[in-house]
Amino acid sequence: MLPPNWLGDAVMAQPAMRAIAAHHRGEAPSMHGRPRPRRLLPYLDPGDCRFGESMPAAERAYLFPNSIGSAWRALKAGCRQRIGYRGQWRRPLLSRALPRRLDLRHQHHRLVYLDIPAQLGMAVDKTEVVLVHPPGEKEAGMALMADKGLDPGRAICVAPGAQFGGAKRYPPEAYAHILGWLAREGWQPIVLGVEAERGIGEQVLARVAGPAWNAAGQTRLCQALQLASAGRLMLCNDSGFMHVAAGLGIPTVAMFGATDPARTSPSGAHVRLLYEPAACSPCLARECSVTGQPCMANILPEAVYEACLAMLSP
Repeated sequence: MLPPNWLGDAVMAQPAMRAIAAHHRGEAPSMHGRPRPRRLLPYLDPGDCRFGESMPAAERAYLFPNSIGSAWRALKAGCRQRIGYRGQWRRPLLSRALPRRLDLRHQHHRLVYLDIPAQLGMAVDKTEVVLVHPPGEKEAGMALMADKGLDPGRAICVAPGAQFGGAKRYPPEAYAHILGWLAREGWQPIVLGVEAERGIGEQVLARVAGPAWNAAGQTRLCQALQLASAGRLMLCNDSGFMHVAAGLGIPTVAMFGATDPARTSPSGAHVRLLYEPAACSPCLARECSVTGQPCMANILPEAVYEACLAMLSP
């Protein structure tokens, strides 16, 4: 199996990949991905699947990415049957090109991925995402927190970026107010993200008086996942970290604006989504073209703060 390349999509595809792995139980199924999603694979609980980088020759390859490159990769590896959705000019490279019966523009991404095993007649026992803590990962995250002088029992994770584009980002100045209020309650924020988001991390921590860590760009993805798994809360935009934390059962508060919760909301028992759409939302754009980004401005920092406190209460 080849998972989607984006972190959040890989999580949303988990129920479908789990169904395929269960269907081929006893045949030593394996998962292969590019470096970023590959770090996530142990969290996906895919049963007896093995993990790897290079795709070997196999009887079947299930392709979750929609790109022509993924189909070419499977063909080049010598996979006899290459199964995935048609499109992206790759139909000649697939031995079984599935029709897209659900529309990503209107249906939840998780259901679109689940339609792959459904079209192949496979049993699907679980349709929600349920991730697992790989052995030692949560403990490693707590050790990273302690090394930075943070109390793991009071540490909360914040993911204020969104690699898709700025339209998905809640304003840094609003985050700063929220984190300042939470810090006064004794909570210690850790900012997760890539190097390009380090400046955003500095902005959101501007009002925090007390222990905090801007880990954006300072950790590898495997360490960021460890921190997320050990945090008491995940405060974030619609992003990959949102799906990871929610799937692990960590209390998650997420702000939606340009995207639609009906299409990309996370699975999880402890999730609070804040969505106050403007007339122009969901626009699904990478960058906002409306002055003031009203879909995000409609979500008051006070409402986010109260949601966080409710999630953090015993």
